[in-house]
Amino acid sequence: MSGILLLCLVVRTPFAIAEESKGKDWIQPVKGELTDLFGTREGKHKGIDIAASEGEEIRAVDDGVVEKSYYSSSYGHVIFLAHEDGYETVYAHLSKRMYREGEKVKRGEVIGIIGNTGISTGTHLHFEVHRGNWTPDKRFAVDPLHMIKKDQFQEQTVPVQAKTSVNNKKLMDVTVKKGDTLWSIAKEHHSTVVELMKINELKSAAIAPGDKLFLSAHGESTRMYVVKKGDTLFSVANKNGMSVQKLQRMNNLKTTVIHMNQKLYVITDPI
Repeated sequence: MSGILLLCLVVRTPFAIAEESKGKDWIQPVKGELTDLFGTREGKHKGIDIAASEGEEIRAVDDGVVEKSYYSSSYGHVIFLAHEDGYETVYAHLSKRMYREGEKVKRGEVIGIIGNTGISTGTHLHFEVHRGNWTPDKRFAVDPLHMIKKDQFQEQTVPVQAKTSVNNKKLMDVTVKKGDTLWSIAKEHHSTVVELMKINELKSAAIAPGDKLFLSAHGESTRMYVVKKGDTLFSVANKNGMSVQKLQRMNNLKTTVIHMNQKLYVITDPI
């Protein structure tokens, strides 16, 4: 009598990996300001962007093994970490990489230095999370804020009370039309989804026709700032108690690139 050998294979599906990591609380990869969210740019942005000063250290969010460490024309200097729970994290636009492929990394260890390499318009970290291995189409990408608490990131923006007035200065607003998204409104008004959500105290990016969104406040006192050697848009914003997004909007800047002797409007009397 011939026997039949049954071989049982355990397949790690993305759902299973997600369940294993449910409730996981990773550390932030860099101390900085959250400047762009997952799913913006018509859904093409598959990570989050974190702006910070030049020289800021990039840290592993959890224990892992370096899957890749190389220079990419798009990501610039980039490191991929494979984690035991099946996730892979990506740290892009670095100025320096500290680890090579195959090396083990502990949670919180410095793996690189923030930079502006590859396709980038300012010093920041582009951070991605993938269920399983990274793929060119990024079909397994998930929102990193599912793993990292949003309140870990520095808040550079001066708080503004939404749906109220400050010293009788009315807030600028816009009424949502059919087909509008928070991303399209942010783009039109030189803002970001992050800033609009904060000003309007929104829990999610979901909006509906007829909703009123506040954009910023009228009547703020401003002065002229002349860009000095070594300045970045982030450092200028930080010096003046502003967010990068607000500084861009005030000066009608579509990128974070600035140059020496450029004149920028900054707030002198934040409200």
